[in-house]
Amino acid sequence: MSPEFQSTGVATQKSDVYAFGVVILELLSGEEPFKYKYDKAKGDFVRTTVIEAAREAVDGDDARLRRWVDRKLKDSFPVEVAVKLTRLALDCVHVEADMRPNMGRVAGKISKLYLESRIWSDSVKMPTDISVSLAPR
Repeated sequence: MSPEFQSTGVATQKSDVYAFGVVILELLSGEEPFKYKYDKAKGDFVRTTVIEAAREAVDGDDARLRRWVDRKLKDSFPVEVAVKLTRLALDCVHVEADMRPNMGRVAGKISKLYLESRIWSDSVKMPTDISVSLAPR
């Protein structure tokens, strides 16, 4: 829920953009919006959000982002596109509603990222013009 919706209870297009950003982060990470982790130093549970985790992943190196992205993808995704999509989702969840992009811009960027991912996908496809036999000789 966007900060302004929490305080006013009024849904706007910008609060919808915020919610969409959260959904994108959930899909990328495979995590729920809120997570509780036990902090040994404090001896208590600490609440973390998918937004905080995404910021840490994007601010780190590629390996950190790869660990953050849903493990079910098994590292089979274009990292550059994942970084760009994560940054776009983080733009959508900006605390200030006026700093969030409109949905038209978000849709356009996602379309562009889709095309980039298709180029990547086509470049890593397995060759289909060969055959392999595992039968004993």
